[in-house]
Amino acid sequence: MTIYATQNQWGGNSAPWHDGGLLSIGNRADQNPIALQIQSGDGGKSFTGTMTYEGEGPIGVRATLVTTNCYQVENQWGGSSAPWHDAGLFLLGARNGQNAVAFDLKSSDGGKTLTGSMTYAGEGPIGVKGSVSGGTGFDATNQWGGSSAPWHQGGLWVLGCRPEQPVAALDITSADNGRTLTGSMTYSGEGPIGFKATQTMADTYSVLNQWGGDQAPWHDGGIWVIGCRGTQGVVAVKATGSGNGLSGTMTYAGEGPIGLNLVPAVTEALAPA
Repeated sequence: MTIYATQNQWGGNSAPWHDGGLLSIGNRADQNPIALQIQSGDGGKSFTGTMTYEGEGPIGVRATLVTTNCYQVENQWGGSSAPWHDAGLFLLGARNGQNAVAFDLKSSDGGKTLTGSMTYAGEGPIGVKGSVSGGTGFDATNQWGGSSAPWHQGGLWVLGCRPEQPVAALDITSADNGRTLTGSMTYSGEGPIGFKATQTMADTYSVLNQWGGDQAPWHDGGIWVIGCRGTQGVVAVKATGSGNGLSGTMTYAGEGPIGLNLVPAVTEALAPA
């Protein structure tokens, strides 16, 4: 999965750049996206257009909103009558209550960075620049109503900042309806370290980690996406795993705990012939 930490610019070329959250637009393990041109005609409920993976030509894209800023995506190659293929979940936009409606992004360095423009509903185009994030994407599902109840789409989560060292445990809570989260986390092969996070956009958090005792310094822990309900913050997550996914429970503000399962979000999609 390719995840970008982005910034947005409006007001002209000399205007400041602002936090744009995380953008996830590719689910192939070793093949970065290098272009995305998609538009929405229904206020961000769906998108159509094209994207390009490194070493290929453009392929068709269609995407349907499933949770806040999270879309189920399909790709098509081989002509308009060819079949559509599952492309996994994409994160497109990062604002609460304001869907993105257009993207025009390109990369000149094999997908390490992206530049271009995007548009949020009710606005004009704004600048975008992004670079590959160290976080790992997870397809989340939730369960409520007992162990035999169905599992439901829980969005695309992004955890951690160490590409070669997966998150193995997470034990965090919030006392302010999800605006901040504190507790501990564990990277594979280590013991627990301190965790604190501050909400920056929708379900997006800026994370800090601490090790070496209560008086030790805090270190940058990356940009995470936790949850998928935007205005209903996450107030608890307790999950463990073996390094290839996590399972446990989580709680949204105003509710009781629900089941949580996180599976690495990499789709081994077929390459166009």
